[in-house]
Amino acid sequence: MNFSDDDRMKLSELCGALVEGKLDEKQRKRLAQMLATSEEARRFYVRAMSHSASLHEYAGEIQIGPAAPAGKRPAAWRWALGGFAAAAVAVFAFWLGGLMKNDPPAVSALVENGGDESVAQISGAKNCKWRGSVMQPGKELLRGQRIELLSGFAEITFDSGAQVTIEGPAVLNVNSEWEAALERGTLKATVPAEAVGFRIANPAVDAINPGTEFSIVADAAGVREVFVTQGAIEVRSREVAGRGQPGLVLRENQARRFATHGPTEVQDRDQKFARLARQMPLDHLIRPTSYAHWSFDELDGRTFPAKSIDGNAAGSAARILAPGGFDFTRLRTSGRFLGAVRFDGNLSATAPLPGISQRTARTVAFWVRMRENAPLSELGAILSWPGVQIGWNRNPEFGALGALATRAGRVITAGTTPLRDGRWHHIAVVLHPGRRPELMQIRQYIDGRLESAPLKQGGKRVIARLHPGGAARPMDSLTIGAGADGTFFRGEMDELFIANRVLVPQEIRQLMHRNQPVQAVPLAAN
Repeated sequence: MNFSDDDRMKLSELCGALVEGKLDEKQRKRLAQMLATSEEARRFYVRAMSHSASLHEYAGEIQIGPAAPAGKRPAAWRWALGGFAAAAVAVFAFWLGGLMKNDPPAVSALVENGGDESVAQISGAKNCKWRGSVMQPGKELLRGQRIELLSGFAEITFDSGAQVTIEGPAVLNVNSEWEAALERGTLKATVPAEAVGFRIANPAVDAINPGTEFSIVADAAGVREVFVTQGAIEVRSREVAGRGQPGLVLRENQARRFATHGPTEVQDRDQKFARLARQMPLDHLIRPTSYAHWSFDELDGRTFPAKSIDGNAAGSAARILAPGGFDFTRLRTSGRFLGAVRFDGNLSATAPLPGISQRTARTVAFWVRMRENAPLSELGAILSWPGVQIGWNRNPEFGALGALATRAGRVITAGTTPLRDGRWHHIAVVLHPGRRPELMQIRQYIDGRLESAPLKQGGKRVIARLHPGGAARPMDSLTIGAGADGTFFRGEMDELFIANRVLVPQEIRQLMHRNQPVQAVPLAAN
């Protein structure tokens, strides 16, 4: 039997359904047929069941929905440990019948309306007085949240990478990672290239698609003044836009006043520019951070050494799992920074590094390269922990084939940019316990730009749910180059960093551009 890419995708789905206890009669027969007629299918199955067996004990750490009752776990892994020799025979059809027919699924989707989803955080403050609850640096802001600053200065960092500073009195609505609405007050925005598309909305005027530095001053009478200190933006009056007229492009050192009669010159323009240019020193929260870092620059026998930065990850060397007789000199290749590791679709590595739980977050960052137009058979998992897998989209129903995709249980966060182009790309995935302890968010960054599209059900966003009481354990292990679904990665990887907290976009860009964390010495929160 010729084992095609379509066959590989189908077999991966069947193995996943088997482990989750969702295999129906038709699927059981199809699995038995594939295993009886294809040696490559049998090898794929053995690897899938092997990974499932090794990870199953800890898979309950992270799941979506209630835990399965004791004694009701799917039994596929137990059979896999001792039944590899039978993988070649058609008796699978008999053995599969009724195996997990009544077992509850290990995971199920949780549908949320987004009200528990953080999209920004207070990253700096000075002399702040708030209406309502006090918000200190580090406070997360939710999608659709309205904040009112009575006096002082507050810096807000959005997950897109845009950063705004508001001066009280001010009212700001945090609409999404890519949009804020200023009702009144003074706002200064810095939008790096990776966050181009960020938008400041207003009842009278919108600043559209800025990739620049600019300020907006809004008063209660509906007057808006816009100042551009760097780059250019398109400013569109709501009244003008309603008549179908194009917006006004403002460039560096230009300003306009928008009122009921359209744009006019700003009075005292130079004095206002000077006032807005003043730098206010803010108080920032500095969280202690530990990093494990695999540079892949050297190979120590069968392991890649790990470097610890501000923590105890030095013992997390990645041990290589390779077929017998493997030539380890084939692992090395030139990387984005010095050396890199080449995965050939048959090997992986493991490191004793715990994953995510209710109380622990992770940010994973690395460089990756796949050959141009690589077949689907090479789109295996890049990294995995029990319950979480970072890999590629192999299903056109979820979006672009070959885009980054992170799975937590059955919740998939997929990117939109195919990455099978033969170039190095910087990947960062933030695994973030939510405001409620049982929720988890996934954010993906491609070359420093936020690119996450959580799947939706019934128009509502789907958010992962952690198992109540779940906690990352010391014996949990990270798998590099393979996943619990039996897929293996074929491509190159360089400079893997794993942080023990959520990194903000500026920190992710630092890793991308300088290959080192923002802070390399222990720091305490101020």
